[in-house]
Amino acid sequence: MKKLFSIILFLSFSLLFAKEALPYRVSVQNFSQEAVKKEIKLDKYNRQLGYQIINNGESVVFLFVPSVWKIEKPLSVYVEGSFNGWSKKNPDWELTKVKNQLWTLECPAETIKIPGNSGFPEFKFIVQAQIDYTESICGQEVQKSKKETFEPNAVSRIAGYQMASNNLILFPQDNPEDVIQNLSLMKAPKKLKDYNLEEAEDRERIANFRLVPGTSSLYRGYHPYKISRGNMDTEKPRLACVNQLLKEKGVQSIITLSGNEQIDPKKENISVYVSDIRTKGNHFFVNTHYNIVYYQSAGQEFGNMIGDIVRFINDHPAPFYVHCRLGTDRTGVISAVLASLCGASWQEIKEDYQKTNLLGIQEVRDWRLLKYSFDQILGKPVEECENLQQEMSGYFIEKKFFTKAEFEGMKAKLGASSL
Repeated sequence: MKKLFSIILFLSFSLLFAKEALPYRVSVQNFSQEAVKKEIKLDKYNRQLGYQIINNGESVVFLFVPSVWKIEKPLSVYVEGSFNGWSKKNPDWELTKVKNQLWTLECPAETIKIPGNSGFPEFKFIVQAQIDYTESICGQEVQKSKKETFEPNAVSRIAGYQMASNNLILFPQDNPEDVIQNLSLMKAPKKLKDYNLEEAEDRERIANFRLVPGTSSLYRGYHPYKISRGNMDTEKPRLACVNQLLKEKGVQSIITLSGNEQIDPKKENISVYVSDIRTKGNHFFVNTHYNIVYYQSAGQEFGNMIGDIVRFINDHPAPFYVHCRLGTDRTGVISAVLASLCGASWQEIKEDYQKTNLLGIQEVRDWRLLKYSFDQILGKPVEECENLQQEMSGYFIEKKFFTKAEFEGMKAKLGASSL
């Protein structure tokens, strides 16, 4: 009997600890028709997270509790995030003071569901506060005050709800474990000793270099000569590996998505191999940026860029190499679109996009961010496409960003699969 009791006690404690080990899932508060500010309930979770889901998941209320953020006398509070282009002090995103220890702003959930690098909506508060201080004037201590603006980092220690210095917004259907897994890749940067550059796999990993899915002659990766992580001992070997791989793969044409940046002759140089490609007129420079490729992918500028890249491919020799600075955002989206045009599945594209997280520079991009870009182009969730190649090419052809003949020419040039 005593042994049985011990077993039951052990199992009870095991279940208790197992339950506590599970990441917190956000709650939903529902209200009557009265004002949210009168009914919202603060708890130990939403105080830290800075938001509460309400109305059966249809709305998000931002919650700023000054004491949690260690700001004593706030005068105004705004929210900036991935959902408003990180707009600073936008009056449309200003919180209202409900009482001394609570400021709120209610927003439709659909306007918030725009992801940042984490794959989930990200935000920070911008707070203008009164700061009291003492100044000595003619030997007398005089009390004064001034206004200062603060942009505090995430204060939450709830696992899965912050990345870098940003707060994350997860909904009940979202799994914090996805964030926790991504964060595990950011704990420490990879050092040169973590690679064996005698191995082809490690050379490709350090250079973020690989074949684009659906193609046989399009590679993607890191910049071949611009230093972006000069404080890391991997940077110069990384650039050397990029240039070695370009030569090994016989790359004949380069598409640079970060513009024609000047080199710093004291620490940067263009290899003879890349210089030869440029001399032959086979280097195409495009100057795009993060917001265009992720949040404005259904716009004219993005469409024109894809058309220009397709025509460059048709007019220049293969194999091709597409890159930006890190081979992460601009390269990630453009190579993904080209992969879709060449017949790669969404699963293949998604998995390839995630591989950049292995670069080891303490940055993470989640596939949900790429999905947002694709969803904007397609006008529906990418997972609902029965034939991604057909629907993606149909969009660009219908919008006249490139012709059917140009599309077919590009596919042949890149060794793509057929419709």
